[in-house]
Amino acid sequence: MSKRQEGSISDSEIKTFCRNSAFLTVLRTRSLEEEYSAETCNTEELGRHVMMEEEEDASDEGDDTVLYILLRAADRFFTEYTRYPGFFNNSVEADIPKLKACLTKLAHDWGLTAAIKDDYIQEMCRYGASELHTVSAFMGGVAAQEVIKLVTGQFVPINNTFIYNGQRQTSTTIKL
Repeated sequence: MSKRQEGSISDSEIKTFCRNSAFLTVLRTRSLEEEYSAETCNTEELGRHVMMEEEEDASDEGDDTVLYILLRAADRFFTEYTRYPGFFNNSVEADIPKLKACLTKLAHDWGLTAAIKDDYIQEMCRYGASELHTVSAFMGGVAAQEVIKLVTGQFVPINNTFIYNGQRQTSTTIKL
């Protein structure tokens, strides 16, 4: 055998790689800019999850996706009115139709035909952009866990959009 050349891969490294290759995963993630552009949003996936919520035997997964869509509608509301829906106690009732209009525009832009119940819209306005400390702590823990996965190269990180429903203690991952 000839001397090992600089930059070459040893036979033991090749064997180790091949032995562990079953655990390789390729993740194609997107930036926030790509997620917020209407052209690249996976509306089929969103529509499928929203339709699950409309069914009689709806799972929690549909509810979680509705929350994601409502948060995006609240972002649109903020862009139009420079405040979040229900931010002021005296404007909660007046903000419900405004948020519904923002939601309708967003659904139209995405090509979604499924309707979201008014109860969800009212709850989003009643919420008034509050931030609960327990939910913030949980999401911080999830983010820290994902960073550790990326830094160490162990385990598979969450692929794409993670939605956490603090009321039901459920989460969903959607590839948008």
